[in-house]
Amino acid sequence: MKLPFLPNHDDSSFFDFLTQHHPALTPTGRSGFLQAQASGEPMRGGGAMNVPHATTVLAIKYQQGVVIAGDRRATEGFQIAERRIEKVFKIDDYSAMAIAGAAGPCIEMAKLFQVELEHYEKLEGVQLSCEGKANKLGQMVKANLPMVFQGLVVMPLYVGYDVKRTEGRIFK
Repeated sequence: MKLPFLPNHDDSSFFDFLTQHHPALTPTGRSGFLQAQASGEPMRGGGAMNVPHATTVLAIKYQQGVVIAGDRRATEGFQIAERRIEKVFKIDDYSAMAIAGAAGPCIEMAKLFQVELEHYEKLEGVQLSCEGKANKLGQMVKANLPMVFQGLVVMPLYVGYDVKRTEGRIFK
């Protein structure tokens, strides 16, 4: 089957194209669910569908530690805002952080978190424990709450190697 030509418009979306021309290829396999989502009305044949939307960051714990990864694209709705954005940051020799949410505040929080830990280490002469780092990040997320009400959400995924427990840990 030959697909119709997709004109190059600034507002064009591959997902919209599939919904219009090949609804069976959409996640639900039904046509018109975008209109149902936009209007808040139930879809034909069922209730309103929750369309998943989020960045892709993940962490996997294994025997010797933990692995963290993230995609490179920043999106705004169904559009790609940036094709190559850094979403995973090395915090120190034992920890890393992946970001999800509003790109600017997320990157700012990751960099500030790095500086906070370096500052603590210089003042105290020791590194924070893995749990201490997670608690510090939690305080930073809580301090960001007023920005959340403005739509600037920051959702970090923090991983670290806990030298006391000799295992990788994931904090979300």
